[in-house]
Amino acid sequence: MGMSFFSKGQQTSDTENDTTTTSESATYDSIATDFTKKIIANSRDQKLDGKNKTSVLIENVVIKQGSLEVNADRVEVDASRGNGNEVITATGSPATYQQRLEDGSMVTAEANLITYDVATRTIELVGEANITQNQSMVSADAISYNMLEQKISANSDENSDQQVNTVISFGEPNDNVQDEEEHNSNFEKQDNNQP
Repeated sequence: MGMSFFSKGQQTSDTENDTTTTSESATYDSIATDFTKKIIANSRDQKLDGKNKTSVLIENVVIKQGSLEVNADRVEVDASRGNGNEVITATGSPATYQQRLEDGSMVTAEANLITYDVATRTIELVGEANITQNQSMVSADAISYNMLEQKISANSDENSDQQVNTVISFGEPNDNVQDEEEHNSNFEKQDNNQP
């Protein structure tokens, strides 16, 4: 079952609202156009409260807005602050988020709890959180990601032994694997040549 969280006057057809980004002859939605799209939610079970403008979606939940996609076991939507100010809270083991950036690359994230604030264009990740962008990854107890500015803020819970862990990768993804394999191979050759 699909639904849109926008008021009837704000809805547009998919063809009216089909602005896309083009790069090297590929056409796709990206962060540049995602926020002009409708939010569409699918799940096995949905409970909608029109008076309070809240929704609960349960089991196999998929929320989409252009290239933005959230997958979760359970999602609560609070639209009581009005159109464009919805807050979507997703829980899962883990809940996941992905979105295509303007350059065509993907940002992906997962956590036990994901909160998407439509008005501020921020994603809050809590509990075994990690986010990956351009082959670099940040892991922490909590991560905040500003989608428009592509800025990440991560911290550890004061009661946790986990520290924020960042892995920065340069170059093409396969270049690093090949360089590491060559390094390990050279190291093994040196090791075998020693008496």
